[in-house]
Formats: sequence, structure tokens, C-alpha cells
Amino acid sequence: MKHATHGVNRPPSAYSQTLGRGLRVLEILRENPGGLGVNGMAAALGAHRTVIYRLLGTLRAHGLVAQEADGRFRLGAGLLELAGGVRADLRVVAEPRLAELADDVGATAFLTLAEGDEAVNTCSVEPRRAQLHVGYRVGVRHPLTVSAAGISILAARPPAAGERAAIARARERGYAITAGELEPGAWGLAVALPVRDGEAEASVGVVALTELDTERVAGAVRATVRAIASQLM
Repeated sequence: MKHATHGVNRPPSAYSQTLGRGLRVLEILRENPGGLGVNGMAAALGAHRTVIYRLLGTLRAHGLVAQEADGRFRLGAGLLELAGGVRADLRVVAEPRLAELADDVGATAFLTLAEGDEAVNTCSVEPRRAQLHVGYRVGVRHPLTVSAAGISILAARPPAAGERAAIARARERGYAITAGELEPGAWGLAVALPVRDGEAEASVGVVALTELDTERVAGAVRATVRAIASQLM
């Protein structure tokens, strides 16, 4: 007798369950920066402790996770080496320009890439002379529909049915502004960076603790975008 399979999400035929579990371990550790023990990881992943030991042992051997003295596992430094190859050309060009932008406006400057439906902070530079500023960790992900970084990327695309009004406004004025969408009180402004490599899309922006001079900051971010784009041609 055949069982009905309607509504069941099956992995693609080329899917590796073991690799998928290993990647899920990394995602869980990213969501738990304080680290997790074997029991905590087993509960989070819904797998037996024996499976967790094997997964963590393999990831540890490759430097992708590290075990602390308290027994907890955290993300390892090997991930930084892997991340270093992600659009390294773009980051190498962008970082010094972001540093100039951060010092110019007195706020943290960042480079964001689109990955599917998510925006990923790929490079972040904090101002050297500002006493207080927003910390924006590299690798942070959030939906493209949230924050100036993602909205500016969506605004560079053709209009879509049901899109946020903020996307249409950003498309009209050439930059996106948001307040308090990722962190309470944080203010951000971003401009799409016209760089494509397959599906790669990007934006450059700044994030501050309070609202800044919109016109001045928009001009500074646009100038940074032009400078980065010209070096990538």
C-alpha cells in the first residue's frame, strides 16, 4: 500500500543529510554565541548525542568549531578563513572606502550582499574618532525587506507587486532610510551598489545611534558607491 506524500517536503535527490546536519550545527552555534554543550546541541538539532559527537568532532578537526574549557562549543576561527574568500575582490576594494565614509560621517559604515531573500553584512568599519557608535557584526543576516541595507537593494530591482512602500520611496530618491528596524533607536541609510556577479547584489550604507543629516550622509554614501564601482570596472 502506498502512502500519500502530499504536503511533505522532501530534500532534493542530491541532498546530503550528513552535510546538511553539519551546516545546521554551524547555524545553531551562530544563533547561540555563548556556545552550547553536546546536550544542548542534541536538543536543538533533534539528534542523538552520538550523532552530535561525530558532527562536532568533524567540524572541530577542520577548525570550524572550537571547544572551550567549560565544554561548550562555539564557532571556530576557521570560518573566518572560509569567509575571506567570499567576494574578496569587492571587500578589498570597499574596506578603505568604508573607513573614509565612517570617519567622514562619524558612524559605522558597511557593505551588504544579497543572498537569496537575505541581506548579509559582508564588511563593516567603525569610525575611529566617534566616542559612541553602533557595532554591526560581519555575518549578520536579516530579510532584504528589513533595514536600509536590504531595502536599497530591492529598490534597485524592478517594482514588485505588494512591495513595501519604503522600497518605492527608496527607488524614487535613490537611497533608503530606516529607523529602529534591526535595533531600537538605530538609524540607517543605504545606497545600492551596482555590482553583479551572477545573482550578487550589494549596497553601501551607514548606521548611527541617532538620525544624522540625511542630505549630507546620502551624498557621502553616494560618493562612496561611485568610488567603489569605478574601481571594480
